[in-house]
Amino acid sequence: MAVLIEPTEKTRSSSDQLCVALGAESAPVRRRLAKALERPGHGASLLFVGGVEELVELGVETPAIALLVCDLDSPAEMATLRRVRREVQGVAIIAISPTSTGTGVRRGLDAGADAIVFEPLIESTLAVTVSAVGSGQSVVPRELRATVQRPALSYRERQVLTYVTEGLTNAQIAEELFLSESTVKSHLSSAFAKFGVSSRREAATLFLELNGSQR
Repeated sequence: MAVLIEPTEKTRSSSDQLCVALGAESAPVRRRLAKALERPGHGASLLFVGGVEELVELGVETPAIALLVCDLDSPAEMATLRRVRREVQGVAIIAISPTSTGTGVRRGLDAGADAIVFEPLIESTLAVTVSAVGSGQSVVPRELRATVQRPALSYRERQVLTYVTEGLTNAQIAEELFLSESTVKSHLSSAFAKFGVSSRREAATLFLELNGSQR
């Protein structure tokens, strides 16, 4: 069930931003999010929802911002991020994650996040990130700006993933590329690690997205 927290009169302003948070199951995290968005000059109405289905049913539209509490290093939670991006189009997404690496941040951006906030820094960075994203900006942790890069796939990994997107099995790919099946599996495992996924379907989806963004 959705729970709405309005900004206090002291912090309310004409620029109040509606933020819809999902993935914030724990009470301490909810309190931290609410408190961070009560900063003077950054008042926001904060709506907590139980899952993606409830978020979709709300029919939220821009300039609302979705706050997704997730782990950039979790393939399942990145799948949720991609689903939010796919099903709630036009709404900016801020991913709130435990501290990660440049690869993790890139993974989150590729999955659809417009901004990344590390969980330990919620109090100091969430409000200003909401303001920036509300103005059409993308935000990543400053110390990781130079390391946020798309996965660098080898020639063989790209070949194997191309066949995966066409629905070929490992045995069929091995036959096409004149490789052993174990070598194909090795290339796939390497690609999975770079993408931060655990299934052929997820890897194929990200590979197609990566190719599309480079055209």
